[in-house]
Amino acid sequence: MSEKKLKAFTLIEILVALTIIGVLLTFVAPYVLNRPDQARELKLKNDFMAISTALNLYKLDNGALPEPAQGLDILSGDGSNKYLQSVPLDPWGVAYKLEKATNSSGIILRSAGPDGVFGNNSDDDDLFSDIIK
Repeated sequence: MSEKKLKAFTLIEILVALTIIGVLLTFVAPYVLNRPDQARELKLKNDFMAISTALNLYKLDNGALPEPAQGLDILSGDGSNKYLQSVPLDPWGVAYKLEKATNSSGIILRSAGPDGVFGNNSDDDDLFSDIIK
């Protein structure tokens, strides 16, 4: 009877290969796992840009920016001048807030940030647009 020799990897070879893969993953994983945060940042920047553009168009048509008390819904109203199809929500599902800029005559857009709550102190995570004049 002829003996067939099976060709296979030894346990040591498999463990060495898994160790190498594990070491490589420690370098790659942070880049791959950080993508949701980058997507949220990109959406936030794009929303700020779209709303800022709509606010500037509103200013051209009406002579002034809307008051913060009017909110952003004025940009997507039913009138003939509809500047946005709908007012977007921030990446965390909260509506943006329009506020007077401190130390300036313009207005700013405010996002509640990752915690979803608008804060009033310096250690909150709210995010702000550039000043819109």
